[in-house]
Order: sequence, then structure tokens, then C-alpha cells
Amino acid sequence: MSAQSIDIWDFVAIGEAADTTKQIIAMNLRRAGRGERSSSRGTEEVERVVLEQARKYLSNVREGFVLSVRTGQVVDKQELSYLLDRVLLDWDAFYRSLGLEAEVQEESGYQREVARVKGQLLAFGTAVVALGALPRLPAEEITFPHSYGKPPTYADIPVPVTPGEILSRIEEIEQMLWQFALHRWDELLRRQYGPLRRTYGFFESSALLVRRESERFGVKKPRDIS
Repeated sequence: MSAQSIDIWDFVAIGEAADTTKQIIAMNLRRAGRGERSSSRGTEEVERVVLEQARKYLSNVREGFVLSVRTGQVVDKQELSYLLDRVLLDWDAFYRSLGLEAEVQEESGYQREVARVKGQLLAFGTAVVALGALPRLPAEEITFPHSYGKPPTYADIPVPVTPGEILSRIEEIEQMLWQFALHRWDELLRRQYGPLRRTYGFFESSALLVRRESERFGVKKPRDIS
């Protein structure tokens, strides 16, 4: 398998993890709505693994954010097609343009650094475009179990634009992922409704975005909407 195809599947894995995280959140919110308090032991273990994967993804998003601020290139060009084309299809030139090649001397170190930076930029690029697309998600794609709007919408959620706003949203999502493990879901609905909804929307938007881009790259077949 080529390096490019491996990178594509890493991208697909982001969407699958986002979709699984969204499903875990939705399941617990529906359970809270029915007044149920706890999951089975087996289900709790699955939730723990899924949320740990989500936290690792957000860690990569944060590192990609730091790198993008350092270079000034990714923040200025937030289109996912730009980032994917550069990271997945023209990586060597992109890596040199970031000024990173000179920092790694030995070949094994270069390969490790390439893999690390690729993953971080891919995670950040996917996240920042998902945040930008969130307010425009069509009602038929919105599945948040406790939406008050009819039809449901995320249009009221502002798009983070400045580096400070982007970092603040990343931190909010990171904090909510830890809150899921520490507090009851009915309490989160009452006390953290806004951050909870924004976090759910982030994963929903991420999953939808990756699915659509995977179809564009020919990795997944388009959904049958007939």
C-alpha cells in the first residue's frame, strides 16, 4: 500500500472515530432523557475506549493548531481541499515550505517527524473546517437528541475565526470529553447544554465532512439518497 493511500485511510479513520463518538454521546443523551442512569459494564468499557480515542484526536488537533500558528499557512487557508491536497498529494514540497526539513537530520527521525506532523495537520485541518461548516449543516443531517429548534439547526453556533477563538473551541471540546467520564449525562444536559451541543455538533460535522470528502477521493461510495 502506498504512503498516499495510508494517509487517505488515516483521514477516513478520523471520520469513523467522529461518527462513533457522536453515537456514544447520542446514546447517553437518549438514555438520560428516559431517566436511565447507568450503562452496562460492557457498554461502559466501549464508551471508555471511544472517548479515549476522541481525546487523542483532539490532542492531535491542538498540536496541529500550534504548528499552524507557527507557520501561518494553514490558518490562512482553511479549505479542506487545500490541506488534503498538500498533505496527502504534495507532502514533500509542503513539508519543506513549513521549514521543518532542516530540523530532522537522520532518515529514521525524518520519517517519524513526517508521520507526526502529517497527522497533526490533517487532524487540525479537518477540525477547523468542520467547525466552519457546523452552522450550515442541513436539518436532515442534524441528529442532536435534544434540539429545541424545529427544524433542528446549528446556525446559532458561531464559527471560530481567530487563532484565539479556534483554540478556545478546541479546549471546550477537550473539556467536555473529560466531563462525559466524570458527570451524569442528565446533569450535563442541565448545566452544560451549550458546550455539550457544540461538542456533539463538532463530531457530527466532522463525520459528515469526512464522509463527503472520502466520496470525493473515491474511497467511499456516495450514499444512496433515493
